[in-house]
Amino acid sequence: MGVLNAQRKAPPRPSQSSDTVRLVEILHADQFFFKTVDSSTQLHILKGHVNIRQGITKFTADSVVYNEKTNFMQAYGNVHINDADSVNIYSEYLQYDGTKKLATFRNKVKLSDGSSTLYTDEMDYDMNGKVGTYRNGGRIESKQTTLYSKQGFYYADIKDIYFIGDVKMSDPEVALATDSLLYNSSSQVATFIAPTTIKTGKSIINTKEGYYDLKLKKAKLGGRSLIKDSTSTMAAQDIFIDDKTGFGEANGNVQYKDTAQGILLFSNRVFFNKEKKNFLATEKPVMVIVQEKDSIYIAADTIYSGIMKDLSNMKGGYIKAFDTVKGIAVVKVDSLIRKDSASTVKNDSIALAKKDSISVIQKDSVAIVTPVIEPVVIKEPVVQKKDSIAMVRPVKGNKQKPVLPVVKDSAQLNTGIPVVPDSVVVKKRTKAETDTMRFITAFRHVRIFNDSLQAVADSLFYSGVDSIFELYREPIAWSKGSQVTGDTIFIYTKDKKPSRLYVFENALMVQNVKDSAGFFNQIKGRTINGYFKDGELDHVRAKGTSESIYYIQDNDSAYVGMNRTSADVIELYFENKNAKTIKFISSPKGSTYPIRQLPEDKKKLSNFQWLETKRPKNKLELFL
Repeated sequence: MGVLNAQRKAPPRPSQSSDTVRLVEILHADQFFFKTVDSSTQLHILKGHVNIRQGITKFTADSVVYNEKTNFMQAYGNVHINDADSVNIYSEYLQYDGTKKLATFRNKVKLSDGSSTLYTDEMDYDMNGKVGTYRNGGRIESKQTTLYSKQGFYYADIKDIYFIGDVKMSDPEVALATDSLLYNSSSQVATFIAPTTIKTGKSIINTKEGYYDLKLKKAKLGGRSLIKDSTSTMAAQDIFIDDKTGFGEANGNVQYKDTAQGILLFSNRVFFNKEKKNFLATEKPVMVIVQEKDSIYIAADTIYSGIMKDLSNMKGGYIKAFDTVKGIAVVKVDSLIRKDSASTVKNDSIALAKKDSISVIQKDSVAIVTPVIEPVVIKEPVVQKKDSIAMVRPVKGNKQKPVLPVVKDSAQLNTGIPVVPDSVVVKKRTKAETDTMRFITAFRHVRIFNDSLQAVADSLFYSGVDSIFELYREPIAWSKGSQVTGDTIFIYTKDKKPSRLYVFENALMVQNVKDSAGFFNQIKGRTINGYFKDGELDHVRAKGTSESIYYIQDNDSAYVGMNRTSADVIELYFENKNAKTIKFISSPKGSTYPIRQLPEDKKKLSNFQWLETKRPKNKLELFL
């Protein structure tokens, strides 16, 4: 074995003849040794600041053993490879096949591409394809993001890293766990290719496919993904999220559940803000107010729901924050004057009369309106007693004309909106409790189904604070065999069951007595109040130039006559879902007709309509 000084020219070797291409070029070494193993094997041993080059790849190490015949090299101590000035690899040990350009690194391996660094104890690197592979655990650090997996494949040219097995990602704002993941260290985009759990902020996301952009904090999720936090859950076929703003969009069989307030939503498209807990649902949305036995189902073309504390911020334009919904123009609407009924907005907008003003947003043909709610104290002025109270009861057995008894000491009568009975007074809550309660607005083709009550309207507003459903523009409500119409209908609930129904302006209640014969009990007034008992309509009260038509039965339930009467106030009481007693209060005036001599023009009050075909028959039809 001979020894040469590195500063001196090395003697010529057989492989360096003029007709042979040298694959590895030795640029420098402090010491240079030749070692002959056998007649066909000669090793080059380099020590001290070894510098070798192969094409555009540079190698440095403390020492190198190189077999020129096989073009195989081993390097020891402070190994460094610079591949095309784009990738730097460090380790304590290297095996390199110069012919195949395959390198194997061991001990404290580090690969850096300028934007991320890979750490592992063992890695194979293909210089041709520029692909690094580790199989015994490794981690990638990219700015503030760290990813770990049992196996990994690094593609230097495109900066992609494919992680396999027990993959974990940590970021100041995002944590991730999965079995397989594709990550680009340049764009900082993580692509999901297997079931993945992501924790971002207060939310946990479960998905099977999609991507998360750690730079922009945006995600697109597919494969029936699920978002869950402490109070709500959302599942959809596709979900888009912007974590910086909280906005998102869900598409395809969307299911949302507010566990804190017992709300369910089903829709094909939902825009939402996961921080503010609001959402705008389109494409056949159905909302369910959940209760143990008799849930309330609400369907409409569009449903919006938010938290009460945000309601007052919508005066200047409805849902301004949803600027991700392209093509929406915000239209401000002047204050509407409330005259006990719904006012009309020009250009066929929704008339949503409510205390102060409304704001409208229009997209295509869908108009979205929300009332601005102000607290209202309802007081009933007392008026002087009038003539008498007339009471009509069915006279069974004797088939004679009903008696109209005169009551001398009439009770004081009230006008205006009656005070809400104790049964529907909502318990007092702190402002903090009220602020977190949910309100609901629904627009176009509103339909409500509950075992006790059904309704349709053009628009609806509901607040969890007072539990009142407010129905606007041609509303209709049904309870068992009774139908109620008017300009505006309020439905008060207690424990999510109907407790009181209030109709103002053009109020009319119709009860189907005998459809085949065209017999309908009817009560009409400027306003109607209906009161429920155990979910059943117990009695109604019509006021303001009230009129009624009432069919009288005998003991055998045969119809013996029809009574048509007008009065200032008319009250109708029910028993076993059928009309039992009717009261005429103050200035009653009317006639009773024998059943065989009913004038056709007296059988219906003005504006009579029997609208049973519009009535939701069951909850399932709301989803169609």
